[in-house]
Amino acid sequence: MSTLPAFTDLNATWAFIQPGLEFILGAQNDQGVTSTMYMNCYTAVYNYCVNKSRRGSTSVANSTENNSYSLAGAEIYNKLETYLVQFIRNLRKTPNESFLEFYVRRWTRFTIGAVYMNNVFDYMNRYWVQKERSDGRKDVFDVNTLSLIKWRNEMFQPNADVLIEQVLDLIEKQRNHLIVDTNLISSAIKSLVYLSIDIQDLKKPNLIIYVNSFEKPFLDATMSYYTKESSEYLTNHNVVDYMKKCETRLAEEISRSNTFLEDHSKKAFVSILNQAMIENHASEMYDQFIVLLEQNQIDHIQRMYKLLMRVPKTLDPLASALEEYIKKEANAAIEKIKNEADAGEGKKKGGVEPKNYINTLIAIYNQFNDIVIQAFSKDTKFIRSLDNACRHFVNNNAIAVPKPRAACKTPEYLAKYADGFLKSNAKDADIVDMNADNLMIVFKFINDKDTFEEHYRRSLAKRLINGTCKSDELEESVIHRLQEENSIEYTSKMTKMFSDMKASEDLKSKVKESDQFVKEFNPLVLAQSMWPFRHVADYDLKVAPELEAPLANLKQVYATQHQGRKLQWLFNHGRAEVKANLSKKGKPPFQFQVSNVQLMILMAFNKKSSYTYNELYDIVGCNKIVFDNHLNPLIKFKLVESSNENLANATLKIVEYYNSKKVKVNFISGIKSVDVKQEEEDATREIVAARQTYIQATIVRIMKSRKDLGNTELLNQVMEAASTRFTTRVLDIKKSIDTLIEKEYIRREGDKYVYIS
Repeated sequence: MSTLPAFTDLNATWAFIQPGLEFILGAQNDQGVTSTMYMNCYTAVYNYCVNKSRRGSTSVANSTENNSYSLAGAEIYNKLETYLVQFIRNLRKTPNESFLEFYVRRWTRFTIGAVYMNNVFDYMNRYWVQKERSDGRKDVFDVNTLSLIKWRNEMFQPNADVLIEQVLDLIEKQRNHLIVDTNLISSAIKSLVYLSIDIQDLKKPNLIIYVNSFEKPFLDATMSYYTKESSEYLTNHNVVDYMKKCETRLAEEISRSNTFLEDHSKKAFVSILNQAMIENHASEMYDQFIVLLEQNQIDHIQRMYKLLMRVPKTLDPLASALEEYIKKEANAAIEKIKNEADAGEGKKKGGVEPKNYINTLIAIYNQFNDIVIQAFSKDTKFIRSLDNACRHFVNNNAIAVPKPRAACKTPEYLAKYADGFLKSNAKDADIVDMNADNLMIVFKFINDKDTFEEHYRRSLAKRLINGTCKSDELEESVIHRLQEENSIEYTSKMTKMFSDMKASEDLKSKVKESDQFVKEFNPLVLAQSMWPFRHVADYDLKVAPELEAPLANLKQVYATQHQGRKLQWLFNHGRAEVKANLSKKGKPPFQFQVSNVQLMILMAFNKKSSYTYNELYDIVGCNKIVFDNHLNPLIKFKLVESSNENLANATLKIVEYYNSKKVKVNFISGIKSVDVKQEEEDATREIVAARQTYIQATIVRIMKSRKDLGNTELLNQVMEAASTRFTTRVLDIKKSIDTLIEKEYIRREGDKYVYIS
């Protein structure tokens, strides 16, 4: 091959370069082409194409005068095309190798040779091939592409079924943990990508061979394999072991996909794995879920969640199961403390203790909130399930609704719970697990927030006027948190109550003491519209002469500051501390904590030591039932002696010496309360009135904005607006609509309402 052939002789030129092509494509086993042979082949092709082109242009130049230049290459291109077909058809596998091994071995060598061969025909590629393709010849390709097309047509397509079958067989063996040559798999699959050529547009990405020949059978085989394996494994193993098996298998397959698969296949491949191993067996996992919850197997629940999370729609039944389980556990826990209370265990004044009830709700929430955090990674779907379950059992349980259709008692219990840890006289041991955080957790879930706030406001009012707040900072911080969770407008009354207390402190400093009996006077002037107190005529007292001067002085000072305001005494809420010189010689005087009624009774004994019942009653001047209720503790604790069990006929005498181990004696605690029921009725009445006002205001606001609205749409919008404050009934809304029609805010026109501007 040292002597180059005549450039005009096609056959001689081909005969010269063919032996070199044999070496380039590996026909001589692994013996490659030498540099001399490579350069000779390149030169022969170059000479033929260049000189053939010049020679072909002579006749054209003689017949025309435009010096046109005819590129040569068609004849040698056809020779190469025929040679490649024959070369590939003549390839034979050895007796000891599989077709896959033969294919990969020959493919690897052929593609290396095709690159070198492409360089040998570089001149033809750059000129003749490019010219032909630009003229619209889509059946002409560069030599490397031509080689791949011929391999596809002559080697792959006739043997595609065998090749893919052996590739899939090798993948299955690998799944069965047998040792296989992974290079055979990856090389064969990669060849399908190279062979996916779009002859209309060589630059356009194309995976048609890969997808049709390998991807579809591979996905089908994967589905079949794992459908069978998962069913067989679950037959002989428990769900927890199966989930661990799934984790292992998924990790293996993801690694395999990164090694063998094109990106085009990965999404569908993962979907097949998820369907075969997870979605098809989700029901078995659901069945085990409750068992794992009962056993508090957080790790296994988390494992289940992570698997099901791969198929998002499978999480919905799991979230629903969690919600129902929480409701069930909550109902059982609440029934338990109710039964204990009914049986006399944990009773407080004949009912369920608010602390036990609220702490039970908190314990349930904390238990499952930890599960949502640890096992479900704070997934919003499971947070929603927890919230739904909590909202249900907080508002609907044997304690919250003791009778059908009764108003929910949880808001009232929560207000009492708050009162328990906010009082200054609460023992640390009793409130160790009571705090504002727990208060806010339950508050978030109660439906009737306005009911809680009304009861909370009433207990706050008592703490403020009785001076039993643990700290103003703590009280104000709780109110601030209620404002953040709800609306400022519903805590504005509480804020104004603090303002009244501070204003009363300023007033106190301006009121001078005017009587020796009053050592310290703490007047509280409270705005009637902000405080949950009302004047009760039954408590109207005849003020003792010793107290008339300071009270008159207070009125005078207040009148100079606020003209036109009316003061009304709430003697049923005041209290006093009296110094009583009823001790034996050498002992300090007693300090009696008494109500205003009891104060007037004791002040009367400064005049004389005994009175008939009627005399003393006339001096005090309040309602007879109220008088008896406040007198009885004085008799019961032997400060006042009665000559007759029938008080109406008795003579009442103050003891000369009072016998008590305590210097401070509280007579208020012994008063039998007759106002509890009245307070509950007042609270209920105020809640109902506030709701009616809110509903009416909401209707007016909506109608003012919309001008006219259908009945159903108006009802829905009002119910939605009210849902953040309380649960309203359609009947209540209709009553409010009728009221607004009477007041001429809106009018009814057919089946809709119209706003009257």
